Amino acid sequence: MKKTLFVLIVACMFANSAFAQDKLVEVVNSDQIFQKGYIQVIGESESGQSRYRAKRAAEVVAQKRLLEIFQGLTLSGETTVQDGMLSSETIKTKVAGTLRGATPCGEAFDRTEGYARVCLRLNLHGNDSVYSSFKDIIVNNPNELKVREMPAFVPASIPAVLPPTETIPTADEKVEVPVKTEKETPAAAPVVKVAPVVAVVNVDGIIVDVRNFDFKPALVNRILTENNEVLFDPSKVLNQVLIERGCGGYTTDLQKAKALLESWGSKSPMILHGKTVQNVTDAVVSSDDATALFAYDQKFNILAQAKVVFVLK
Repeated sequence: MKKTLFVLIVACMFANSAFAQDKLVEVVNSDQIFQKGYIQVIGESESGQSRYRAKRAAEVVAQKRLLEIFQGLTLSGETTVQDGMLSSETIKTKVAGTLRGATPCGEAFDRTEGYARVCLRLNLHGNDSVYSSFKDIIVNNPNELKVREMPAFVPASIPAVLPPTETIPTADEKVEVPVKTEKETPAAAPVVKVAPVVAVVNVDGIIVDVRNFDFKPALVNRILTENNEVLFDPSKVLNQVLIERGCGGYTTDLQKAKALLESWGSKSPMILHGKTVQNVTDAVVSSDDATALFAYDQKFNILAQAKVVFVLK
């Protein structure tokens, strides 16, 4: 009997503390949301209720909290989801559908006090996610998100990009012919100075370092040139990739950026240092960097795979 009572007490203690043991915390800061790839909120009910009523009340609190955080997400520039909802019925509809995709991520009930806590998570990527709901608007109707129209970047000339198996000719390559002596001797084979083999690494990912600027992650981030031309935006990304990765990844550390790209199959990223930022969500790079990236993308199809990571301050 004593043993049974002890087991019941332990079970109740475990049930009351399970939520804490999972170490579930809210993810509500904008930068953190885009780095982790989800919004996570916790709703708590009033005390003195039955388990069922407390749980339902906690869910309502969590849903309201989730809507509040989601509405504050940046769409593009300084426009938030809330701003877009005020001017677009399409965005209102998408927001309602998106919130229905939120999934439970934990719950707990305190039997002593009679209150419940419920965790809800809304993923940015994947099925039933923010990007899966907003994909059509982002790609086909960006004006709904108040994204300024700009011409696409096309360089005046595209530099050659050679794979590692090819060689790059050098200017000092020449053929040396031996001088004949007074006594005729059989002609010797010419001595050829061979150009060194230059192994060109296949650039298969992009890191945009914007740590010197007030850059803000958004549902639509772009890379622009100094002449206000678009080098990268969601329209260049394959639909399924856009759902899975959005406009790329975000981190505050260069090594973490490389690790994230490596998880996407990229082993040789190119690092672009931002020259400035426009509208807080558009990273501006130099014309030389833009030209180089354009050439690599033509050869290795980087941008369509959204293998882009922004390094934030």
